[in-house]
Amino acid sequence: MKEQKQKKKFNKKLLMFGVFGLFALALVSAIAYYALFSVSFTINQPIRTSGDLTQTIDCITEHTCFGTEIVVSNDGTDGEKTIIISNDNVNGDITISYIGELTLSHKDLTTWIPYGDLQTITYTIVGDTFEASGVPVGYSLVYYKDNAGYVYTGEVVTAITMNLPFVNDENTVDDNVLDYCNNGFNPSATQCVGAKLWLVPTDAITSNVINWGRANEFYFETSLIQFNAEGSIIISPESSVTFKPQFEVDEHASDWSGTITTTIA
Repeated sequence: MKEQKQKKKFNKKLLMFGVFGLFALALVSAIAYYALFSVSFTINQPIRTSGDLTQTIDCITEHTCFGTEIVVSNDGTDGEKTIIISNDNVNGDITISYIGELTLSHKDLTTWIPYGDLQTITYTIVGDTFEASGVPVGYSLVYYKDNAGYVYTGEVVTAITMNLPFVNDENTVDDNVLDYCNNGFNPSATQCVGAKLWLVPTDAITSNVINWGRANEFYFETSLIQFNAEGSIIISPESSVTFKPQFEVDEHASDWSGTITTTIA
């Protein structure tokens, strides 16, 4: 009987200790922080790619073959984004480049509003060299580099071996704060960084100096373009770049079937 009483007494101590321990744990837990809040968020990547991302191209009958259009857009509003366009070309008989399209028009020389007929050219966005096609007879394609003070000079595109725009062009990120989009003459412009290409009568160019007195004959850019041999392209906020892959196959190439992957990073 005495042993049972001692056992009950011991058990009672254990039980009380257990309750006290739980109470102490709850007290510590209750004062471990001053406030509690939660945050729900979603990550939205501003760079979007659209178009046919799995293309099949048959180059049996042509030495130059084109894929279909790919559009890379910057849906963000917080500044320029730089993308890198590259590929894993595994066939030495194929030269790969990426081709864009530019529309040019006459413009009112006071308001710079486009009018009249249009001309369209294609040009290299990424590739070993800059090339353009679709230049009308009697005209030359000119890179018009904006300089501080607006010195009206131009450089014929066939003489250009550097990336466009040049680093000292006023329409670059470093040299100018988005002037092309904010100078009042291009209200619909969204791509603020790049180079101006113009179609100028060939006989209105002397030693890369254009005759501004014949500007009513010029076809002016309707948007800025870029060319970068390393594949580095800048996309302004809420703007996009559209291009087609171009594959030039060596005429002595052997039969081959495989996959070439383009990466946009």
